[in-house]
Amino acid sequence: MKHWLIGIVSLIGVIGGGALLMTFAFTQDMNSDGTKETEIQRKAKTYLEQHLPEAKVTGSLYDNMGNFPFEYAARAIDEKTNTEFFVYQDEESGRFVDTYHASLWEDQLERRITLPTLNDVNAELDMVVLFDNDKIQQLGNARFDSKAYLRTEVAPTILISVPRKQSEQDKAQVTAWAKSLREQKILQHMTVKIDYVSEKGELLENGDSLFVKL
Repeated sequence: MKHWLIGIVSLIGVIGGGALLMTFAFTQDMNSDGTKETEIQRKAKTYLEQHLPEAKVTGSLYDNMGNFPFEYAARAIDEKTNTEFFVYQDEESGRFVDTYHASLWEDQLERRITLPTLNDVNAELDMVVLFDNDKIQQLGNARFDSKAYLRTEVAPTILISVPRKQSEQDKAQVTAWAKSLREQKILQHMTVKIDYVSEKGELLENGDSLFVKL
């Protein structure tokens, strides 16, 4: 299953910050309102100057398909960490928020995490790490702590696609793997979601997934 497809099938409705958001940039409509795009970029620039001064606005995104929690967002990048993210206005509170830390942590963990070894799997597994940006925002300034991603409140979901049916040994092997991430101090808390798929990427096991939570 393709990297982006795991995100759709497995976690529709969950607001991730980086991989899931950035890979759907193709939803931008050519008929977007140029005035609104200019406005969101201007306001995002002011927001970044106050909260993330090393980042800069690079463009905008218009979502006319309801994939994201916004209609218009500014694209931004922190060149120091090479992290791409969004800045947008929350519809309920009216406050501006960013997806910087979600994007940063997702990218970092996807590079650091070694995939689990499961029986009868010859193909390379596909993995996506997702953080809930709403929970990150609730940390306030604590999200700037370099170890904030280890907090229980923002524990990520790790999505893994396994190209076969479920095996009796899977839960034990995935649990041992998750505990090894804790022992290595890569993560302390997490939910691992295993989807079983065919070679064509179709969900097996009637769509039921294996969950391991630490």
